[in-house]
Amino acid sequence: MKILVLDEWIPYPLISGKRLRSYHLLARAARNHEITYLCFEDRSEEAAARAHMESLGMKVVSLERRDPFVPSYKLYWLTAANLFSRMPLVMRKHFKHDYLEQLNRLVRGEKFDLIHCEWTHYGVYTSDLGDHPLFLSSHNVEAMPWERLYVHERNPVKKVLLGLEWRKMVAFEKEVCSRFHHISAVSEDDRKKLMSLYGCESVTIIPNGVDVSYYDFSLREPAGRTLVFSASFDAFVNQDAVRYFMDSIFPRIAEQAPETNVLFLGKDPPLSLRKYTSEKVSFTGVVADVRPYLSRSSVCIVPIRVAGGSRIKILEAMAAGLPVVSTPEGAEGLDICHGEHVLIAQNETEFAKLALGCMSNRELVEQLCTRARGLVEKNYDWEVIAPRLESAWEETVERFSRKKAP
Repeated sequence: MKILVLDEWIPYPLISGKRLRSYHLLARAARNHEITYLCFEDRSEEAAARAHMESLGMKVVSLERRDPFVPSYKLYWLTAANLFSRMPLVMRKHFKHDYLEQLNRLVRGEKFDLIHCEWTHYGVYTSDLGDHPLFLSSHNVEAMPWERLYVHERNPVKKVLLGLEWRKMVAFEKEVCSRFHHISAVSEDDRKKLMSLYGCESVTIIPNGVDVSYYDFSLREPAGRTLVFSASFDAFVNQDAVRYFMDSIFPRIAEQAPETNVLFLGKDPPLSLRKYTSEKVSFTGVVADVRPYLSRSSVCIVPIRVAGGSRIKILEAMAAGLPVVSTPEGAEGLDICHGEHVLIAQNETEFAKLALGCMSNRELVEQLCTRARGLVEKNYDWEVIAPRLESAWEETVERFSRKKAP
């Protein structure tokens, strides 16, 4: 089939969970389909990324864009400024008229068998594309993080603003989802939410995965005690996780094991997080390869409270032989069990206790990691998951044809 993909950025290099998912699924689909990728590009820095995607057989159509980084402390100011808008705050960034104009030129000039939207936000561009089979790749239920921020917020003014944004996102997501003939969710939990909250009729599960062959599995004992949290720190859900861990969990760990180090592994940590930097706490920024950092770490921590979807960072740790301690929210969406594949903490005290336990109980760690690696090899390798996308495209075309038939 001839597929037009709508996305934000070129999904390469692989520096975020979203990029990992987009890249691994679509790169494999490009072996059998003709894919045109419409996105933004920083042309001063991403020539190699474009060339790599084109080497996979994809045609990249890009628009120049260098959106300014928005510090997390401006979240509430921007939310207040967006008070009287019907659209959610995130759409102030994602809706661009030049993108819509380029999309219309592509659709007028070429015949596509299907239009694939690689993020719910970009569904805003599909309002006039109902004469094409439309498929939405949902990375998570986008309203959920806003709901959880609202639940955790204690400041009454901020809570009101977050509540408004949450409701705007629910309305936006419901409207956008109604345009698509078929949708994919990353988990059964998300599938149920899309159907019950938004009335989506046709939702298939394409879970997140990991390139298992990329990680050499070994049951090693690290030289020191290092907790690692791998994430994109420009995302507010991960910024909340860092603050939660450093303010409420790490002091409990440091009290009992003062030699413990914390490594925040990932791109774009803002100044509001770098204030935690010390002899024991460090931020890497972007790294070319996460494997050396994971191999030197003792425990993968996932102190997430407000996200939706599922965590690729957990699957990477499981593939690499690193034990995982997570909140319940962090472990959502994955078919993993507490005490069998990972450890799931219900509160700050338990999180600290489980992390300390992983650093001192080698027998527990070896049992967890062996079972975890077996699970990702069986159920979460991208090579196992990728064919589901092509099946979902076929289902999209079939549903479009049935609706179009008299």
